[in-house]
Amino acid sequence: MSGILRAIRKRLSVIVSLALLAVIIATFLTGFIAAALDLNRFVWHKYAAYGAIALATLHVVLHWRTLIGQVKKWLLPGLGRAAAGSRAAAQADRADKRGGGAIRLGRRAAFGVLLGLTAGLGIGRWWAGRDKPPLFAEGDDLGQVYHRWSNPSYVGLLTKSIHIGPQPSPYKEYPDVPTIGLPPPPEAVTAVEAALNRRRSVREYAGRAVTVDELARLLHGATGITDRRDPTWQFRSVPSSGALYPLEVYPVIFDVAGVEPGVYHYDVRRHRLELVRAGDFRQAIFRAAVSQEMILNTDLVLVLTGLFARVQWKYVERAYRYLLLEAGHLGQNVYLTATALGLGPCGIGAYIDDEVNAIIGVDGHNEATVYLMAVGVAR
Repeated sequence: MSGILRAIRKRLSVIVSLALLAVIIATFLTGFIAAALDLNRFVWHKYAAYGAIALATLHVVLHWRTLIGQVKKWLLPGLGRAAAGSRAAAQADRADKRGGGAIRLGRRAAFGVLLGLTAGLGIGRWWAGRDKPPLFAEGDDLGQVYHRWSNPSYVGLLTKSIHIGPQPSPYKEYPDVPTIGLPPPPEAVTAVEAALNRRRSVREYAGRAVTVDELARLLHGATGITDRRDPTWQFRSVPSSGALYPLEVYPVIFDVAGVEPGVYHYDVRRHRLELVRAGDFRQAIFRAAVSQEMILNTDLVLVLTGLFARVQWKYVERAYRYLLLEAGHLGQNVYLTATALGLGPCGIGAYIDDEVNAIIGVDGHNEATVYLMAVGVAR
């Protein structure tokens, strides 16, 4: 019976060791992705780390006697030498036979892992770019061509996110020129100054639902109409080149009091929500946003899209540049309004375009996603 148990333990030990090796590789790869894409809450990296801890603990349990024996030898080197001597000769021959094979097996395994990673990255780079046309048709708008070309895939996020060279400094200074010291900023006086001082990307939430009133004020502060004196030029809270307003906002609601979960469109002119698709799309957005954990706990995600034709009509080759500038303006409006309301906003730039476009029902060509923003009640 003891022989059967030893055989089972040996096989289990081998299985645990192989699983631990796989989880270690997964932990490395998910950590690399999280660092390369600045994913603060990449849920699969956390799960891989938990798996590594569990398997390492099981590995220690399976080899507990061996570990205790080795520790005793280190701490009490004279203890058990006589007993060990009788077993040394018998074990020496077996160790010599196993040693060479183990070394060869270890080298082969390491070489196989290295070869697999290299081949995987190479195949991934080819796979990520297989559908990207090398040229564009005459008359295409370069901004839209770039937008389609930069649409990532899961493999492409990994293979194209390697940083080359040191990170540039976020500050520029002129060390050899005259300078004038400025008075320190006073304590926040206006509501805008208070919101600016408190503005942060929030990834932990209080656990209560956003209210309809908070959502209404958030959307109005982001891009609502603030001047209706001229019916032909109804200006909004967000600046826009030529007052063309090429951006649309789609609140994907998970937990807002009094509003059913679903994909909605914000009707700016009438200040109301239009139901595009009913249902709970939390998991779909979570997967499309590369499994960033805060989406599992947030109350809603604002999907900002751009309608290229609105701005191309006037600004032609500068259209895409202006559209992205306006996405930044609107995003900052969301940050400041949410902060003033006690909500926690978080901008998201890492997402799979095609999946988000499919969720909200846009084609990705004439209208495409340009920004995601998670919003919940700040803790």
